[in-house]
Amino acid sequence: MRIAIMGAGGVGGCLGALLAKAGNDVWLITRGAHLAAIQANGIKLVRPTGKFVVEVDATNDPAQVGPVDLVLFTVKTFHNRLLISAIKPLIGHETAVLTLQNGVESHEQLASAYGSRVVFPGTFWGSSRVQAPGVIAEAVKARISFGAVDEAESLRALAIRKTFRDSGVETELSPDPMQILWRKFIVLSAAAGISSAAQTRIKELLQSADARKLFCDAMEEALNVGLAKGINLPEDLAQTSLEYMNLLPDFQNSMHSDYEHGRPTELDALSGAVVRIGKQVGVNTPVHNFLYSVLLPHKDGVPAAA
Repeated sequence: MRIAIMGAGGVGGCLGALLAKAGNDVWLITRGAHLAAIQANGIKLVRPTGKFVVEVDATNDPAQVGPVDLVLFTVKTFHNRLLISAIKPLIGHETAVLTLQNGVESHEQLASAYGSRVVFPGTFWGSSRVQAPGVIAEAVKARISFGAVDEAESLRALAIRKTFRDSGVETELSPDPMQILWRKFIVLSAAAGISSAAQTRIKELLQSADARKLFCDAMEEALNVGLAKGINLPEDLAQTSLEYMNLLPDFQNSMHSDYEHGRPTELDALSGAVVRIGKQVGVNTPVHNFLYSVLLPHKDGVPAAA
């Protein structure tokens, strides 16, 4: 399969390396020192079970690639306004676009530009980051869930699932991708907002009864927003998710890391989206209102850190 990956950071770089290693024709679209290192040396994936380097085409110009079978859209959500239009040269008559971004709104933004038939909303489960230019470190094995919003299983979706599975990526084709997106969003919006505001990893915060209650309250707010929007979600999701989080190893979510390093953040796509959609559906969101207000001053990064 001919694949272009828009954004070769932790998620896109990890998947790109695995897809290229399996023999797919992969283009990584990135920039700066990361691009230069990939062009010179290939992309290196460091995993708990070993590491490998694979040669892969890379560019900062989608027009150099041309139409592909699949576009993986894995940029941070704050780049959407500029980069959704930038992938137009990649789109042919049979191209599929799979968005694996945080939040629950990106597929709508992409669909408004290219049509709902083209876009598949998806979720990435795992933990991977850029360790150095051209080097991706994977801490938790990648897993994907995706599907179509308006139709049953399609041949394109089945082909995409097979391509990922043949590359060693556990992949689920979901009949209800919006439920999957919201299940992750409910947990991540709470975890990212609270850990960023406290500048403390979620595992440590969960040792405090007050912090656990705040975390659960934030998830309940997002859950109520999703239910009011008509998403098929279990009403005990916040409590079961809290129990699940207690079993996970210690990790730092990407928004917390971005705040810590003074980089632009995905606040608008997480707590901001809970507040924004909550207003649309008539659900009060006081915890996320507070988190958004506290984090807003540094949402776009700290200039001195540039």
